[in-house]
Amino acid sequence: MINLKEKDRLDLTIEKLDHFGNGIAKVENQYVFVKGALPKEKVKAEITQVKKKFLNAEVLTVKKQSNDRVLVSCPYYELCGGCQIMHQNYLKQLEFKKTKVIELFQKFAGIEHLEIGKIHSGKQFAYRNKAIFHGKNKQLGFYQEKSNDLVEIENCLLVEKDLNYLYHRIQEYLKNDSNAVIHELIIRKTSSNEYMIIMNGNLNIKSFLKYLDNFSVTSVYLNHELVYGKEYITEEVFGLKFRIYPNSFFQVNYEMMKKLYQFVIDYYQNQSYETILDLYCGTGTIGMLVSSYAKEVIGVEIVHDAVLSANQNKKINQLSNITFLEGKVEDKISEFQKIDSIILDPPRSGLDSKTRETILKIAPKSIVYISCDPVTLARDVKSFLDEYTIEKVNLVDMFPNTYHVECVCVLTRR
Repeated sequence: MINLKEKDRLDLTIEKLDHFGNGIAKVENQYVFVKGALPKEKVKAEITQVKKKFLNAEVLTVKKQSNDRVLVSCPYYELCGGCQIMHQNYLKQLEFKKTKVIELFQKFAGIEHLEIGKIHSGKQFAYRNKAIFHGKNKQLGFYQEKSNDLVEIENCLLVEKDLNYLYHRIQEYLKNDSNAVIHELIIRKTSSNEYMIIMNGNLNIKSFLKYLDNFSVTSVYLNHELVYGKEYITEEVFGLKFRIYPNSFFQVNYEMMKKLYQFVIDYYQNQSYETILDLYCGTGTIGMLVSSYAKEVIGVEIVHDAVLSANQNKKINQLSNITFLEGKVEDKISEFQKIDSIILDPPRSGLDSKTRETILKIAPKSIVYISCDPVTLARDVKSFLDEYTIEKVNLVDMFPNTYHVECVCVLTRR
């Protein structure tokens, strides 16, 4: 075996992509994961990390280019780390994500030929309605990949136009007011053009608002305190209203969020269920959207503020058949017995073993599992396969130009 070390350079032929969008090559039976490479390309790469079983590298030059490679228009692409596959043709990005899910289900769930329809997609750029910037020495920007070094940017291609504009104004304000300090800046926007600005730092709020150039902002928080406007902004989804507070989780791609939720609605509107249990329910969005298709919906959520928001949203939308319980899912789930269907939307880590076991004891007619991580989804699905069959898997490209993909998996009891 060749004794390779960091900074060594290699000529490589790329075979395929790994599940994070890196090219995979082999050197004497040792795998090399090459950032920025595409299948069938011949590249010169530099080793960035040496591990026992594999090497990490990045592309220096592309000697033979793939037809799927596109020119990247973001000048920060190789620094920022927010995107991983922007250098790949968008249709090929979608193909990569679909193949990735099929391969992960094969590896972690033992399913040889998972059938998936087309992956649903929308805008490739300007889709994010929320952006988080970090501040350092009068600069605002994104952290460089795997570091706390700041990349000050002109424009993020993934972020909606108005958020970029507000970011620019706040950047200018920071540089023109010698006393102003911003450690963190979050900007959120709704589909009806309500804006929330959340900051940590030290600044004069009157001069700050003046600097926004009469831009209509709904809500401003400074150091966890409301200093201007309303406590929340309001989003509307399929006729229901949802209040978004500073700590509220809400999907950042509005159009694709609707596509994702529509899959869930389409399933439930064709069923006749008495009781739906909505686990990891957050602010209650999905449970409320399907509440008209069941006699009762029960949501469980550990985050206190999310449960408060969920109860407010229930009141605003005049829904009487949905209840929200605060607590850990693994602690609360054993309280339930007669449940027709369970909705799961867990964190990236997926379900714990107790929750998986209790779901099997409850034995609902169906499980609708929404996941942002196909690895933990496939692992959890495997634990249900003796009792359940996969009815459908739908994919939504919530985050174009990244390796992430959102899945909705419907399981029905055998």
